[in-house]
Amino acid sequence: MEYDPYTVALHGDDHFTELPDVAPALRPSTTFEYEEGGRTYLRMSHETTERLEAVLGALEGGDAVAYPSGMAAVAAVLRHVRPRRIALPDDVYHGVSAFVSSEAERGSWTVTTADELQAGDVWWIETPSNPKCLITDLEATAVDALSRGVITVADATFATPVLQDTLGAGVDFVIHATTKFIAGHSDAMGGVAAVRDGDLAAQLRGSRTTDGAIPGTLESWLTLRGIRTLPLRVARQSETARQVAAFLSNTTSRVWYPGLESHPGYEVAQRQMARSGVPMFGGVLSFEVDSPERAAAVVERLRVFTNATSLGGVESLAEHRLRVDPAAPPGLIRLSVGLESPDALIEDLEQALLR
Repeated sequence: MEYDPYTVALHGDDHFTELPDVAPALRPSTTFEYEEGGRTYLRMSHETTERLEAVLGALEGGDAVAYPSGMAAVAAVLRHVRPRRIALPDDVYHGVSAFVSSEAERGSWTVTTADELQAGDVWWIETPSNPKCLITDLEATAVDALSRGVITVADATFATPVLQDTLGAGVDFVIHATTKFIAGHSDAMGGVAAVRDGDLAAQLRGSRTTDGAIPGTLESWLTLRGIRTLPLRVARQSETARQVAAFLSNTTSRVWYPGLESHPGYEVAQRQMARSGVPMFGGVLSFEVDSPERAAAVVERLRVFTNATSLGGVESLAEHRLRVDPAAPPGLIRLSVGLESPDALIEDLEQALLR
């Protein structure tokens, strides 16, 4: 049967029967009256978090463990694996780079290149990457890593499980900042790590209980509510982003979007980002102007796009990436495309660029 994210997003948690509510109830209690074999304390288990994990796991085709932020998921996975060496791609979320570098300075591991990795080391993948939307061939990387005993961890936040079968490509761990597309409304922070092995997921949950890295009930509930419309939102955002990228490719010197034939990862993305049968390339793109001063001015002149960080929400955001990421090209502007009409977004970019 063809992968069906629309049904999974709505029914992946149907087996929870604690209450008869059609919509999951918001249950804020942190503690529970003692019953043999029952729940005891929020840090150990909670229905709302478990329902969210059930849907996320079903979407990923594995077992999901929820965390209070994307970076909490990153830290949990790397501290579980405890590699001697980690290889990062050139284009990577600056928060991951900062965490890996700071832990390297503390002696936790060494940062190296992918060619130098050995058994038990971690090959970090981010596809599409932040902010250039560069594409890594997941299957080829997983085969190479497996042949050397290297552990693969992929941040698939930009792709979401709707567009890309990351675990199915052979990757060991997949991570998402659920704050972004999965929650989808810029109002709930969270993260998730997904694996194929249920025993490994149980180990991650055990460490999470000890560490206290459990997401709050409200955040889990909001994320669960948001995930119901994830396939619809991602399809709309992907199509609008494609139209915006096409406009920008005729207006600016460089556009980073894997749905453009000019993008270096276009051919791989055509195959890799077609989980539901039709290639879709996500709702994030970047473009470059000739100076950091002009980039800042363009972002300030936008009226429909909001000048803000983050991505994946229903509203469109624009960010001069250099403000938060010192490794970004000086004139790069990252766009997170929301649910507004393509014409409104293109007209907004046009007026901001032509002044």
